[in-house]
Amino acid sequence: MSYSAHSTAISADSAAEIRAARQADYVAFLHRVPFAIDAFSLGYVTGFREDCTYQQGQYETLELGVGMLDNDFRNPDLERYIDRFREYEPRVGVLGDAYSVEDARGYVRAARDLQASYPESELVIVPKCREAIDAIPEELVLGYPRGYSDQLAHEFSDPADWRGRRVHILGASPRKQVNAIEALTRPTLSGDPPADIVGLDWNGLHRGAQFGEFWSADGWDDSGRDADHVTIRKLVRHSLGRIKAFWQAQDIWPETQLHDEDVDLEYEGPTLSDLSSAACEACGANVWTTDRGPFVAEYDTGEIYGYCSYDCYFEHRTQNRLEEIVDEHSVYMPPPP
Repeated sequence: MSYSAHSTAISADSAAEIRAARQADYVAFLHRVPFAIDAFSLGYVTGFREDCTYQQGQYETLELGVGMLDNDFRNPDLERYIDRFREYEPRVGVLGDAYSVEDARGYVRAARDLQASYPESELVIVPKCREAIDAIPEELVLGYPRGYSDQLAHEFSDPADWRGRRVHILGASPRKQVNAIEALTRPTLSGDPPADIVGLDWNGLHRGAQFGEFWSADGWDDSGRDADHVTIRKLVRHSLGRIKAFWQAQDIWPETQLHDEDVDLEYEGPTLSDLSSAACEACGANVWTTDRGPFVAEYDTGEIYGYCSYDCYFEHRTQNRLEEIVDEHSVYMPPPP
């Protein structure tokens, strides 16, 4: 752990308090299956944003469970979110962004209603102005906007405003997140209590993986860019492992997991019912009219395409540089009886 130069002489009790404050209860990764399976197996809390219906369906199929449910910040609707929360019963729920005291009070009322039925869930409200911080009671978690946000925490507040509070770091790469954690927990001359880092999440791994890169503590690494065996899924999984090791070295990775690590999950790929059209994506022919039946492929973009033949599948995939997420191969589905 690193401290500022003027604060190295701290008591053992203070050092222990800071270590406990820095250690998160959970580290979340919000994405769809099968990426969520890989994160789940590594000990991440997995989940999705409430508007991602494709993700929801895959979670339900695998009975994966929703560890964290984020709100649709681009199109917020508190009543809709509460309905989703009651449907999925997540361990962590981000209710919404409070741009005013009135916003904060509305989210607080909703949080208290949910707490009555789900006392074990962590409920997060994201202040987007200084006044909203004080309007959120201490039993609720403050969402610290650090990543992709129209209002970042440092733009409307100082680290001292968050100290003594329970905090979830929302977004940004691990290096930026650890800088925020340092600012919120390191000792100060005035003896301010550290913030309690409850959790953090970041979902930016696919951006680098699209270009053949994985995350490392030293920055994005493109050493596997030209390797034939490298796929988007493998790069994301490798990045997740690197991030876990990074947080463990920082004493931030949680000591205990929120789910059973022995759960055995296997992704089987898309089914025939996932096809939105019978037309071959490459040539437009009806995929059911061929002797061999359709090829169904799911890509890292989240799209599922059907093809009337292997030739159409292979040509369309290579011509458009599409990357599949079910290992390296297409998913072949037999024709209907």
